[in-house]
Amino acid sequence: MAVNYTKKVADFVVETSYGAIPPKALEVAKVALMDCLGVTLAGSHETGSRICAQLVREEGANRKATVIGQGFKSSALMAAFANGTAAHALDYDHSALMGQPTAGLIPSIFSLAETLQRNGRELLEAYVSGFEITVKLACSMPALSSQGNWHSTATLGSLGAAVACAKLLRLDSTRVQTALGIASSMASGIVWNFGTMTKPLHAGLAARNGVLAAKLAKDGFTANPLILEGTSGFFNVFSRDLPYELEPLNSLGSSYELVERGVKIKAYPCGGLTHCAIDAALEMRAQHRITSETIDEIKVGVTQYTYDRIIYRIPETGLQGKFSMPYILARALIDGKLGLETFTDEAVRDSGVHRLAEKIHMEVDPDVNGKREGDNPCKVVIRLKDGRTFSRRVDYPKGSPQAPLTPQELREKFVECAGRALNEKAVSQALEYIDRLEGLDDLEPLCKLLMGEGAQQPESLLETTD
Repeated sequence: MAVNYTKKVADFVVETSYGAIPPKALEVAKVALMDCLGVTLAGSHETGSRICAQLVREEGANRKATVIGQGFKSSALMAAFANGTAAHALDYDHSALMGQPTAGLIPSIFSLAETLQRNGRELLEAYVSGFEITVKLACSMPALSSQGNWHSTATLGSLGAAVACAKLLRLDSTRVQTALGIASSMASGIVWNFGTMTKPLHAGLAARNGVLAAKLAKDGFTANPLILEGTSGFFNVFSRDLPYELEPLNSLGSSYELVERGVKIKAYPCGGLTHCAIDAALEMRAQHRITSETIDEIKVGVTQYTYDRIIYRIPETGLQGKFSMPYILARALIDGKLGLETFTDEAVRDSGVHRLAEKIHMEVDPDVNGKREGDNPCKVVIRLKDGRTFSRRVDYPKGSPQAPLTPQELREKFVECAGRALNEKAVSQALEYIDRLEGLDDLEPLCKLLMGEGAQQPESLLETTD
């Protein structure tokens, strides 16, 4: 008898309880939540995020859900949209396997949990449910992004956000299946939009889709209950004849991806596929005292997956700079670091950086292969003008489970990011609430802090985006 995978997913969501979740999964979930909220606060003041927030403000929806860093509230639906976009705006949010599941998840469930007056434990239950479904689906469709060119943050993220929101709404299994069916018809997002404001919009749409699908299902809306495995269902349609295997879904509840794979916390605010190369370049810079003036040529060996997505040679905007290997490595070697200030429109026009970037060439290296599915190592070879050559391969970037950031580094990242939208006292208080999230009976005090004191007003925004 054929397995009803859509029902299996829905049953897992319904049956997941805080007490049954492994402590390690909850620990990683809290780290992921802290990281996401920090980068959302930082991203809330990016131009794309402000445009979305302005649209949300103009819609004038009921004021029950916090629009993070913008100083006002909206509906759960519209707040999720704005917050999801902000979460991914800086490309500083963490990843897991393929894509950024948390960028859509946290904005959707925070917005809905606030309106429903859910507590911290219920929020964590919803996050774990959504994360596990999203990553198990990614394991089932390994070619979705690598060969299909769908952005998993948007496609799989819509389904993960839908089940997480369904968990908060306390839907039964049948209606969770319905939410999956609805979200499947809203899921989209293509990788060719990387390096533009539309890439972070993918996370905003995933968050919005999750809230909308779950609320429609709650109210009796209908969808195909066999949406995952059906002949023309999600897997068949989105795979476009590429291989997929639903077997990973059978391990729901018996193995947790938050434990087995964890999350990759970004140490640098740019495309994650560049991070192994950054680590290699910075290590050689420090070890051999390399300066830009001494460099003759740099070659960066990458996987085909990385080559197809890090697409800009010499960027013209800060967003493009996040997906330009020559620019990123030139900046790392000149400055000895990469930060939020590295990826402004002004920064990427630096002529000195351009001169070094012209000497950096990225190429597909058949010998560079990941040890696990979803890993994308890099090999950097630096040739100096005096004839010396140095080489370094990095398989796991700083911030991955194999090379984790320290607790202090995690908190420092949050403080740096949150400080772009909140004052020092509010940053400290927000950290305190996150530390004891599972004990919070009311999320409102935390949400009030995350709202901030207000972003740029629409009139001044229009002046900056003309």
